[in-house]
Formats: sequence, C-alpha cells, structure tokens
Amino acid sequence: MSVNTVSIKIQTGVYGQFRNLNNKVWFALGEYVDNAVQSFENNKEALTKVHSGKYQFEVRINIDWENDFIKIFDNAAGIDTSNFQRAFEPANIPIDNTGLHEFGMGMKTASIWLANVWSVKTAALNETEERSVQFDLEKVLKEDREVLKVKNTNKAKSVHFTEITLSRLSKNAPTAYQMDKIKKHLASIYRKFIRKGDLKLYINDVELTYEDPEILNAPYYTNTKGTPVYWKKEINFSSDKYKVTGFIGILNTMSTSEVNGLSLFRRGRVIEGSHDEKYRPKVICGQIGSPRYKRIFGELELEGFAVSFNKGSFQEQEDLEFLMEAIQVEISAKDFDLYTQAEKYIKPKTQDDNVKVAKSIVSNMKKTTKVENLKEKVETSLKEINNTSIVTKNERLYKKAKTIDAHEDFIEIKGEKYKLKLEFITESSITDLYSLQEEKDELFDKKATFKINLAHPFFTRYEKIKSEEDYQPIVSIIRALVLAELIAPSQGTKGAGNLRLNFNNFIRNI
Repeated sequence: MSVNTVSIKIQTGVYGQFRNLNNKVWFALGEYVDNAVQSFENNKEALTKVHSGKYQFEVRINIDWENDFIKIFDNAAGIDTSNFQRAFEPANIPIDNTGLHEFGMGMKTASIWLANVWSVKTAALNETEERSVQFDLEKVLKEDREVLKVKNTNKAKSVHFTEITLSRLSKNAPTAYQMDKIKKHLASIYRKFIRKGDLKLYINDVELTYEDPEILNAPYYTNTKGTPVYWKKEINFSSDKYKVTGFIGILNTMSTSEVNGLSLFRRGRVIEGSHDEKYRPKVICGQIGSPRYKRIFGELELEGFAVSFNKGSFQEQEDLEFLMEAIQVEISAKDFDLYTQAEKYIKPKTQDDNVKVAKSIVSNMKKTTKVENLKEKVETSLKEINNTSIVTKNERLYKKAKTIDAHEDFIEIKGEKYKLKLEFITESSITDLYSLQEEKDELFDKKATFKINLAHPFFTRYEKIKSEEDYQPIVSIIRALVLAELIAPSQGTKGAGNLRLNFNNFIRNI
C-alpha cells in the first residue's frame, strides 16, 4: 500500500512539552513585550493620529500571587483580523518576520511555560470587533483539541489594546523574591525603547527605568595631568553578512556585577547581556577580576545573526567571537587606545573617598574589637616572640620550603648596590608571614632573599584576598619592610630584625 501524503500538523501533545523548555522568566515575559512593541512600531503613525498626537505606548505586567494570575496589558494596535488566526497557530511565522515577533512561537510557548490556562482579549485599531479566546492546557491535551472558540463583541474603531491573562500558574511563574531581578532584566532588555520615551513599561504599577552608567572622563594613564578624554568609542563596521554599530566605553567606577561587560542588541532589544548577565568576551574584557574586566562596558547592535527561540542568545557563536576580535583591534588604535586605558588607568582618590574609608574602618573596628581580647592577643604574641624554639623552627622550615616562583630586583641606595630576591612559598606549618636572609656576594654591597608564605593564616582570614591584584599591595608593604630592615643599620639602628620578628607574631595573632 503506497503512501501519498503525510501530516505536518502539530500534535496537541507537543503543547505539554513547552512546559519543559529551558527558559528564564524575564525572557518569557519579554515575549509579550516584544509583540506589543512590534504592534506599536508597525502602527505608530495611526496610533498617534487617533490620539491627536498625545499617544503614549504602555505595557503593564501585573502579578497577583494571592489570586494566582498574571495579567499583561498593552495599548498598542491590537491583533487584527489578518494576524489573529496566525497568533494561535504554533510556528505560523508572520509574513513580515523582520521584527521582534519573528518565530510565531513566542506568546504560545511563554504562556504554556508560565501557566495552565491563558486567555487573550484584543481590540484591533480601526476594526469593529473585540475578540477573546481561552487556552486550557489540560482540556486541550485531554480532548485532543485542534480548534478554540473565539468570542466576538462589537467595539468602536478607535478602541485598541491586548490583554493576556495567565492563571493556574506553573512552577516556572515568577516568585516574589525574583521581582527585583525581573524588573532590572526587563528594563535592561528594552532600554533603547525606554530611553527614547517610546515605551513606558510597568510591573505591578511600578514604572521601570534604566540608568546609564557614567563614562570615564580623564586624561590618558601615561599623563595624569593632561587634558581629560571622554572614553567612549563609537563602533560602526561590516564584515560579510554581519554589521555592528554601537559603542565601547570605560566605566567611571569599576564594577564586577551588573554594569561592566557588553550588551548585545538585535532589532533594538538586548539578546545577550541584560542586567547582571553581561557578555564578557576575554578578548575585549580581559581576565576575570582585572581592571579591564571591571571597567569595559558597551552596547552593540548586531545585524545578520540568528537568535535562539527565546531570544536569549545568538546562534553563530564562532562568528561572534571573530567579530569581537575585530572590535578589540578597533578599540586598541594608537590614537584612542581605550583597551590599554581600561587596564592601566588608576583613578585618584579624593579627600571625600579617604574620609568615607576612614569612618567605615573605625565603625567596623568599634563593632569587632574588644580591649580585653586585644590585650590577650598581644600577650600571646609576646610569649611567642620570646620562644626561641619557634623562631628556630621557622628558619629551618623556610630554608627547606619549595619555591613556587621568584623575582629579583637590582637597585642602588646611597651609592650601595642591592640585590633583592623575592620567593613565594606555600607552607602551612610555617607561622611567619615572611622571612629575610642576608647573603654575602662580591658583586653587591647587600644581597638578600625574602620569602612570602602564601599559606599564612593572614591570607585565609580575609576572603576578599583572591587575585594577584589583591595580593600586590601586601607584597609591596612587605618589600618596603625588607628594605627598611636592610637600610636601618646604616642609620644607627641596632637589632633591626626585631621589627620583623615582632611583626610576624603580631600579624598572626591580631
């Protein structure tokens, strides 16, 4: 028996699988905003005209946990007759798919992902009927429904809106503790429309706003007293089918969470890099925790790239990486080397900064320091200082300790040549933070090796000490102490090594 035709109609059971799609709640809610924005964009002139030039486009999302529903309302042009049927058919792609509602899946997948029952009520501008329809997932699956009934009522041509109500919410629906993050993501995703004043977006009657980061306005790092430069680089170039426009800038204040990094746009809305999920390619942003990583940010509008079904990522990741390499070259130009400035520039601290830091330190010390405990710790340190066996043991262990890495400095002080060798070790059995050993050398007036123990309790006491950047100030202080001890005898100081002995014991206990 020959088969001449096959059905390509979606089976109702597929709807049940929408619930298990990998998605995020702000992307799901964003599908409704996308549809509303596209309706506004397509009918902007007609909407302005019907309201005599006083029209303001709005989208309102209200979440009611007590009554278990979400309502999304927009005052765009509504779903007209030619698009109403398509709006409810899975994967029925719009004739014009160059906008934000390109896949014909957004409203359906988002609604089923968020709720068991969802209804749509819409009034299209310049039409005389208001339409409403309800989708009940359990009934559709149980009865294998392929058709939904539409209710029609008369309306005036000037009435226009779309209202979607989601009820019997699923486990994917937003929770109260997620609200702050959802607001920030949506404000970030639709920032361009919000900036222009085209869109007013509300969640539970709170209007969302987007605050643009402050861009660094400062001299080039090699000439801190030079003319201030506004560190923002406009990007505009094409490569094959791809085009990118926008900017890369340097933040005035370093950030490691919500502000630093790139936001990648397509058709005016963020695809990758909203709120605290910024896109941070290593080729542009550098190593995690570096000044460049904390300072570079930007907005890039991409053309020619395809996106995932939930519009949360770009598909051609390899091509995207090549594009980032090209942008890195662009921002490293000698006449405007934003790339190096982001890494090397050090913002001078103001008097207000120092006052704030001092007050904060004193406040914290008042909370954590007790006179009795401090006295006890000092007495413990003094006992250990006088315990020669501890000193001898540390000296022996330092000599045997395996060096991780080393660095040498050659300097001249008051006509004398110094050779200083820094070695890093990691030995938890050694109780000293650093050691110093002087050696004889015919080529140098003074030769000394000092070792810093990275396994010392001081480093584990403070959780924020993690990267090379965090360790560097401490290494500089220890090097200064070493130099002070080496130079002190020439200034008449006797027993300069006692300073190191006392320091090592106090730093361990206090």
